[in-house]
Amino acid sequence: MDQPDPDVLDAVLSLSIAVAAGDEEAVEIFLRDHQPEDLAVAAGHVVWRMAAALGQLVEPKRSPPQMIHVFAQALREDEGQPG
Repeated sequence: MDQPDPDVLDAVLSLSIAVAAGDEEAVEIFLRDHQPEDLAVAAGHVVWRMAAALGQLVEPKRSPPQMIHVFAQALREDEGQPG
């Protein structure tokens, strides 16, 4: 798998921060300035690399797919909690 363009990777990370901060204007700018498929590929790389890194910090160590399953489980559980 090819590495994403560093500019697109920066955009994905910045987009994530903008979404978390509720900055709709910044989100719109990032979405308008980049191709959706480029953002999706770069975001996939970010998630995979985070999962790989976090999987090495737990005992027993877990693979990226195992950690992604843990992320998904936590998101499902969080949806049921009052916010």
